[in-house]
Amino acid sequence: MKKLLAILLSLLAVVVIGAVGIVALANTSGNPVSDAAKNVKAAATNAAMDAVDVKGQVKSAIDQHAGAIAAATGLTAEQVDEAIAQLDIDSWQAIALPDSAAKAGSIDASSFGIDGTIVTYKDPTYLTLEAYGQNVTLSVPESAQTYLPYLTLAQ
Repeated sequence: MKKLLAILLSLLAVVVIGAVGIVALANTSGNPVSDAAKNVKAAATNAAMDAVDVKGQVKSAIDQHAGAIAAATGLTAEQVDEAIAQLDIDSWQAIALPDSAAKAGSIDASSFGIDGTIVTYKDPTYLTLEAYGQNVTLSVPESAQTYLPYLTLAQ
């Protein structure tokens, strides 16, 4: 089940990287103007993700591969559905990376012709996706946070 969620998280990350690769979240200093700019960029990223239906694309990709995921992992269709529900894809949102963020690790990922990096932090409430020279930090729903350490299994 944990490997399945790692694969699903990686799929989510790669689809988001591809869909919002043109929208940058700049790393700026912690002054109020910079913080406001980061929040505006996060809002613009969310709008871009909504405009191209990133979450719908992720759900569709996962649904199309649910049978193959079940067969590859030996899980039942119900277990795969439960794992997908735990990802809570609709709740993922772009956010401004807190200045206090402490990096825990990074995972290089490649899928659908897109190379990128998933950066995790000691605080599991967010992760950053890097691709095309752009960074997008996402809030991670509580139900998916415990599975972030298993992303390395999907490499």
